[in-house]
Formats: sequence, structure tokens, C-alpha cells
Amino acid sequence: MPAPRTDTIDDLRVALRELLAAQRRLRGREAQRPGAISFSQHAVLRVLADGEEHSAGELAAAADLTPASITKMLDGLSRVGFLERVRDESDRRRVGVRITDAGRREFAAKEQRIRTAWEDELQGASEEELESMIVALQRMAALFDAF
Repeated sequence: MPAPRTDTIDDLRVALRELLAAQRRLRGREAQRPGAISFSQHAVLRVLADGEEHSAGELAAAADLTPASITKMLDGLSRVGFLERVRDESDRRRVGVRITDAGRREFAAKEQRIRTAWEDELQGASEEELESMIVALQRMAALFDAF
């Protein structure tokens, strides 16, 4: 006899907690890898990879960071040469951020490692299974946003 729906939903909640815990562990491991960019830094570089100039506010929103956190991150990425700050010629108070060639290379390398890991882990999943995963994650995001 199949488990009642509440048992299945409870199993889903446990699986989601395990996923979120794994994500926290990953973030902790990232902090211990000298020279490696984090997933938050990768999110910032992903926005900048379009070649356009972006504001710190746009980048904070993309990486889900506070203004103080994005400033610290941009300082670090600038120090290692992955981005540059550009003053607006018409309004010197405004400063934009642009990716450098080194930043573009670092972004591409991390992006390839991420894509390879996803492909390797999900190689046996059918298109239907992948689409179901997308729907499930979108529902989880909506559930979290509704709280």
C-alpha cells in the first residue's frame, strides 16, 4: 500500500532540508579554497559576463547580497583583477562595474566545472525527470517566498 500523501510530503521536506544543508556545506568548503571564486562571486561575474557595465545594486540583487556584502565582494574581485570599477563621465558620483578579461576567463572556467558536474550527476535522468525537477524546485521557491 502506498504511503499516505502526508508521509510523502514529509519525505520531500526532509530531502529539501538535506539539499539546503549540502548547499551550506558547499559554501563552507568554498571559503576554504584559496583562489577559487565562490558561487556568489560566480553569480556576480555571470551578470558582468554580458560585457555591459552594471551598478553595485544590480549585482547585489543578482547575487542576493546586501549592499555592504556586495561592496566587500567587489573589492575582492577587483583586487584579483576580475572586474574594474568605471566612473560615469557625466555624473562622477556614479560608479559602474565591468568584467575584465581575467574575470571572463575565471567565470568561463567555473561555469564549465559547474556544467560538467551537473551533466555527470544527472546523466541518467530523462528529459521528463529533469522537467519534473524544475517544476518541483520552482514550487519550493514559491513556497519559501510565500512565508
